[in-house]
Amino acid sequence: HLRESCPCANCIDEWTGEKRLDPNSIPDNIRPTKLHSVGLYAIQFSWTDGHDTGLYSHDLMRKLCQCVECQ
Repeated sequence: HLRESCPCANCIDEWTGEKRLDPNSIPDNIRPTKLHSVGLYAIQFSWTDGHDTGLYSHDLMRKLCQCVECQ
């Protein structure tokens, strides 16, 4: 779910906002390999597919979260 929602310019068209990433290209066994805090506003993941350019803001993480508190 997180990898598919990557907000970087490689995965989302920066002009139209349309997804450029084909969800079928994401391996079923994908996992984060590293996690970096970016200031006080975002998290950057490195993934087993080598992708590492997405900055997930805390607001985006809340939107993606499926728990009752966040929704």
